Amino acid sequence: MGAVRLSSLLREEHIFLDLPAADREGVLAQVSGYLEKSGVIRNAQEVVELLLERERLGATVVGEQAAIPHCKVPGLKSVAAAFARTAKAIRFGNGESAGVRLFFFVLSPRDQPAAHLQVLASIARLLRNRRALDAFLSAETPLQLRQALVAVEGG
Repeated sequence: MGAVRLSSLLREEHIFLDLPAADREGVLAQVSGYLEKSGVIRNAQEVVELLLERERLGATVVGEQAAIPHCKVPGLKSVAAAFARTAKAIRFGNGESAGVRLFFFVLSPRDQPAAHLQVLASIARLLRNRRALDAFLSAETPLQLRQALVAVEGG
């Protein structure tokens, strides 16, 4: 199985730009709420709790103003991804990560650990790519961001 491309998982309606969230819980709750409304997950509150539980094990901040909140969700059929950018940098994790604006959500079924890890690896690779990073920080619309992602991933 080849590398999982984020561009093949990330749908336009799951790209949220310039969210007004002011803290970690706010970002997690807003994005989970949107995913519940669009039918990706059944229970936003449950997902927020799973994500927070995962953060308590170790913050998912990966540098470059980015974090990858992720968890396994009971009952999910396939891996789901969402991207959120906050209007202002927020504190996410322990003290040292005061300036996070880019959030890559990865939600996976419990029985697909390999796919989960592949998506995380694919995001980590993208964050080392200057063009991808610029697109995540500056795209003005979800479509623009998706197109930049497809171009960077050679899709």
